[in-house]
Amino acid sequence: MEVLACAESAEAVIAAVQSGADSIYIRFGGRGAQGFTESALANALRYCRVRGCRAYAELDTLVSDGEAAAAAALVRRAAQLGADAIIAQDLGFISISRSVAPDLPVFAGERLGLHNLAGIEAVRQLGVTRVFLPQELSLAEIRALAARTRAELAVCVQGKLCPARAGQCWLGALTGEGSANRGACSRPCEKRMSLGGRMDDYPLATRDARLISRLPELAAAGVRCAVIGRGTGRAERLAGAVRITSLCSREERAPTERELEELDVLFARRESTDAYLDGDARAAAGGAGESERDDLRAAERAMSAERRGYANRELRRVKVDFFIAAKPGMPLLAGVQDSDGNRAELKGPVVGDVPGVAFTAASAAGELRRTKGTPYHCDRVAALVPPGCKAPPDTIARMRGKLIHELTARRAAVPPRAAGTLTVPAPGTPPDAPPRLCLEVMSAAQLSPELAELRPDCLCLPITEIPAAMGELERFAAAGAELCAVMPRVIQDAELPGLTELLRRARAVGVSSALVGNLGHVALARMAGLEARGDYGLNIFNSWAVEAAAAAGLLSVTASFELSLEQIKRLSKSVEVEIIGYGRLPVMLTERCIIEASARRCACESGMKLSDAHGRVMPVLREYVCRNAVYGPEKVFMADRGAELQEAGIARLRLLFTNEGAREVTEVTRACMGLSAYRPNGLTSGFYNKGVE
Repeated sequence: MEVLACAESAEAVIAAVQSGADSIYIRFGGRGAQGFTESALANALRYCRVRGCRAYAELDTLVSDGEAAAAAALVRRAAQLGADAIIAQDLGFISISRSVAPDLPVFAGERLGLHNLAGIEAVRQLGVTRVFLPQELSLAEIRALAARTRAELAVCVQGKLCPARAGQCWLGALTGEGSANRGACSRPCEKRMSLGGRMDDYPLATRDARLISRLPELAAAGVRCAVIGRGTGRAERLAGAVRITSLCSREERAPTERELEELDVLFARRESTDAYLDGDARAAAGGAGESERDDLRAAERAMSAERRGYANRELRRVKVDFFIAAKPGMPLLAGVQDSDGNRAELKGPVVGDVPGVAFTAASAAGELRRTKGTPYHCDRVAALVPPGCKAPPDTIARMRGKLIHELTARRAAVPPRAAGTLTVPAPGTPPDAPPRLCLEVMSAAQLSPELAELRPDCLCLPITEIPAAMGELERFAAAGAELCAVMPRVIQDAELPGLTELLRRARAVGVSSALVGNLGHVALARMAGLEARGDYGLNIFNSWAVEAAAAAGLLSVTASFELSLEQIKRLSKSVEVEIIGYGRLPVMLTERCIIEASARRCACESGMKLSDAHGRVMPVLREYVCRNAVYGPEKVFMADRGAELQEAGIARLRLLFTNEGAREVTEVTRACMGLSAYRPNGLTSGFYNKGVE
């Protein structure tokens, strides 16, 4: 398995490479990557290239249309500086990268949320060659995916766990602490919150991920890349994690008890878990406690030892072969070639032309093998030296130094990359009518005859709620509403049979479309005979993402609610664009049931409320098989800005109802249709005025 390390500073690059990493990735661009200027990136890539360590560049942010040209320039520059691949966290950025650097591999980052086979195959069609899997997958799920896809799969074996599914967290943005989707997460989830009235609780806190003990199982399952991800903090901790992971990977074994103890000491005995591999989401909870003072002191001592190790050594990983040929009366010839085919040759003084020191094939070979302190390990020496050869003192040593210098220069040279141009998607045809009104409710109990009489254009209901709402659905269909099934944002492959049956039953009662929050769910909806519409979980942030969604067969897309109206106006309208115009905005989707953890029993059906130290109260509701969806404390209200919405080219306006009662749903809908002056409490315009930085 390739051992890949996240290097967040110049020292971390050295620490990872000198500790045995096969590859590193560097964040460039975005708000969380100020550690690397262009010159620092160039130096890091050169440092890795010389030492046979691959280096990838990650753009850790969603890209708006106004930023696309700058993002494309970053890709071109990364290719020119010698990056070996691009890691994309944005569906549209995949297309941007492929267009401007067509022969530079593109990897799909974890935030794209590719957790099933259909999603992986969808991005493969876009040219992706490697997929970073979500950390919540079990070993059985990983094994099944690896057996059925040709994409390389990468799994994080050491790093910070997040309570939210990757790409499904907006907590930092909604609380003003930095958007995770824009590369600026400050981990507000680790702060004190209350679920059930306890302000000394940390209901969202999670342990660190540590899967290093399971490396043999991951390798056997088909994982091609073991990732040391973000969250190691110091370069010294990264070095220790890389050193042990790399050694275990090369020797195809699990770490020893001593090695695990070394990791415990380095990380100040922070709580860690590999429970997701066993399918136990509940065991990931915890990790909010601080390390003891003695543990911190021991960690500092261990980190000092790690620093001395990587700072004072040159890991000789590049295999080279030397040759030397001598013939009296002719110049001495020597050369070197590495395992990548780079070659350097040199002519020395004439053998025996001046008084000198005798040398033999054995002594010449011994001198050439002295590569300590360089990135090179001498594998073989071919020496053709007849008896009686002489050369000036230290001739062979000087020639070895010059050869290594020349070989290093050749290895440092950036390989040529093809360059392309950024293709801008066609703007499409914006609608010439006001946005159609779409209602999304969480349960059948929120529906009423009075609501149906308002004749909304579309009614969206969770797929699991449709069997309980047959009578209500008939009433809305008779009023002309399109019936739409809301799919869970996460559907593991093992859950497909149950969802397929629910979709079949929904189709039979007149449901014609499905709202999907993951690229891998489009095919599932289409196979059930339903049109697919894109939900907010897709994080559609730019026109290239709109085009990718259209190519995948989506009838419409929901623009990211982190965009401003002006940014939404710029989006391609090749398919209908929808926004959430009323309701509590989603905050996060958790894999583990935080309601059960707090209540000590499963109380998902009734929900709970999460509150923070600032008095913000956020409803927590069930979203399929005990996953929890957290919603914001305030309600977006945009229905009174119809002219602006139409000017922005918005075709569909969705009212998202969470914990409102049936009467409130009807009153709000009337207000949004301009039939009353009613306004609920706690309204906001969200990010639609300024967007998210």
